[in-house]
Amino acid sequence: MTAPAMRNTVTHRLGDEWTMAYAAGSLSEGQSLIVASHLSYLEDAGKRLAAAEAAGGAMVENLTPGTMSPDALARTLALLDEPEPAPMRALHPVPATSGDPLPPPLRAWLGKSVDELPWRLLGPGMRRVNLWRGGPNDQRLWMLRAKPGIDIPMHGHSGTELVLVLKGSLEDPHGVFRAGDIEECTSEIVHALRTGKDEECICLALTEGPTRFKGWIAKLLQPFIGL
Repeated sequence: MTAPAMRNTVTHRLGDEWTMAYAAGSLSEGQSLIVASHLSYLEDAGKRLAAAEAAGGAMVENLTPGTMSPDALARTLALLDEPEPAPMRALHPVPATSGDPLPPPLRAWLGKSVDELPWRLLGPGMRRVNLWRGGPNDQRLWMLRAKPGIDIPMHGHSGTELVLVLKGSLEDPHGVFRAGDIEECTSEIVHALRTGKDEECICLALTEGPTRFKGWIAKLLQPFIGL
């Protein structure tokens, strides 16, 4: 099994608000882990974190008893256009070759390889492993491992869902997501997904509350799969 190489561009990225919250330390453990894992695929991760930390510092600095400079955030986010500083600590880019597809933050947190995880059957051609549960809104961090060309049933979400592709690809009406890409869905979105045909798909997902499956078979199985 080979880890995906760090890509020059990741097509689907998280918004700057997630990077700022991560830099400020205001995310839950599960949120921090998936954001750090996503950032490890980005060549400009250090620059983005530096800009986020500078933005947070400027906001605090401008919190005088009256007003805050209206362009403080815009000015500090403009640092994204500056030359990239030295890489930030603990955000090592995903290596070009490795025996495991897990990004460094996730690998370090788990302390084991993807094949050592206690995978359980989720459905035909699919397995999953639950990693963490906590934080606000009943957050759940878990991983999906699916064979090529598998259809994931139509479903909605109780809250925000983040899905980071670690290997292979996923496709839904919003596009194709490959290693390093992350999709953010709100409770208003209902969709089905399909894994790419070329290789197995491994994803890291963070959901809030139970997934809302539409098919009756998936609904019957939901209490047993823990999602």
